[in-house]
This record gives sequence, structure tokens and C-alpha cells, in this order.
Amino acid sequence: MGYPYFVGAKFLSTEQKADVNNVFEGIMNVGLLDFVAAWYVKAARLIADSGSRCAFISTNSICQGEQIGVLWGWMQQQGMHIFFAHRTFSWSNEARGKAAVHCVIVGFATDNVANKWLFSYDNIKGEPWQRQVKHINPCLIDGTSITLFNRNKPLCQEPLIGIDNQPIDGGHYLFIAEELQTFLQAEPKAIAYFHHWLGSYEFLNGIERWCLWLGDCSPVKLQSMLDAMNRVKAVRKTTPKRKRKNILKLALTTTGFEVECFSET
Repeated sequence: MGYPYFVGAKFLSTEQKADVNNVFEGIMNVGLLDFVAAWYVKAARLIADSGSRCAFISTNSICQGEQIGVLWGWMQQQGMHIFFAHRTFSWSNEARGKAAVHCVIVGFATDNVANKWLFSYDNIKGEPWQRQVKHINPCLIDGTSITLFNRNKPLCQEPLIGIDNQPIDGGHYLFIAEELQTFLQAEPKAIAYFHHWLGSYEFLNGIERWCLWLGDCSPVKLQSMLDAMNRVKAVRKTTPKRKRKNILKLALTTTGFEVECFSET
């Protein structure tokens, strides 16, 4: 059956959230699930104890990360087994507003089919090669089905992991080294408000980046730095894709970040 509407968990409209919440009733942490997951839950309930089989084309995110524990943990509790699957491939259509997404196809049933087939793609835009396997787990690999759920506390004595600094600034407060140098040539007084910015992307790719944080800059000082003030105005005009209440409120105080975590080093 295909294809369910492709929209991520963080981008559901109010109406879509109401729809999926009706389907997800009784399942924990469903706020993590993409819209397509509702089709899996609905189908699993319909085919339970019927001997029927089902398959969906879906965004590959439901077989990755934290969605696995929520969706497939529940699916396994209902006795569902994956009997064939296409691993990630690129899919598009010819309709207006052409969709181009990374997809998977997952077939599941209550009966544990003996001959399972797994289709893999060396080129996600090419043709798959297939092999027969004994088992297909929720990550769509030939291996044991182990679903992990999120935890609030670490297993050992380690610091908690949480959201770090998050500007929600449309990129106006972030600078690579060359941009920083150009900005400071025009606005040298702003140097005191620049901090080294290191996220996962910068760390993995060896990129040097800086952020402009004006949270402790007085209004008088800010008014004296025209280029910095222009950045603040640009952030104020930025329309975020996710219009959460705290983001809309943040637009009134755009010299700060949505999330601010500072260390003493």
C-alpha cells in the first residue's frame, strides 16, 4: 500500500497531530513518530490474528534512531515480524510540488515467514540487489531484533546529555573564520561578543565557526555597533519553520538564543 503522507514528527499540523493521537492511543512517546507510523499501527491492529500481510513505502526515518524503540518496540509486542524489506533508496514522483525523499519498504505480518528477502542499494538511485536472510530487524539488517528505548539517566556515573546552545537565528549569528574577519573589520568593537562555536558538524568536518552572542550587551553598546544591530534586526525578521510559543516569544528578545548553556571554560 502506498503512499502515506511523508511528514516528520516535528512538522505535524494541529489536525495531523489529532489524527495520529487517535491511532497511537496507549503507546508511549508517540511524539517522536513520523506521520507514516500511524499507518503501521493501524495496519498491525487490523491484521492481528488474521494471517494477512502488509507492506508500506515509508520515509527511512522510522527505521532509524529513537523511532525504532517507540514504533517497532510496540510492533514486536503485537507479534509483528518483518518478512521483506527494501533498505534506503531515493524516491520521487512527477506530481506538482515533486517529492524527493529517502525511503524504505517494509513488509510485516504476524506469521514468521521462513523465507525472508532483504533488498539493498549500492546506489540509492539505482537498482537493488537481493539476498535471502533468516531475520530482518527494525534497522533493516540481518540481525537480532533489539529495540532500545530512551532513558532519562545514564547507565553509569556520567553527566547528563541535553540540548546545548541553540540560536534559532536563521544563521545570522554564525560565522566561519573568513566571515568573522570581514565583520570585525567593519565592527571591531563586536569582538568581545564573539565565542567559538563547536557543534557535531564542525567537530566531524574540522570547520572553525564562531557565534555572535549579544545577550549581555547593553542597549547603549548595541546601538553603537551598527553592523551588530543589523544582525539583530535580521534575526527578528526570520520566520522559523516551527512556530513554537517559546520561539515566537524569543522574537521579542532576539539578542539571546532559545537555549543557552555556558561553561566556565
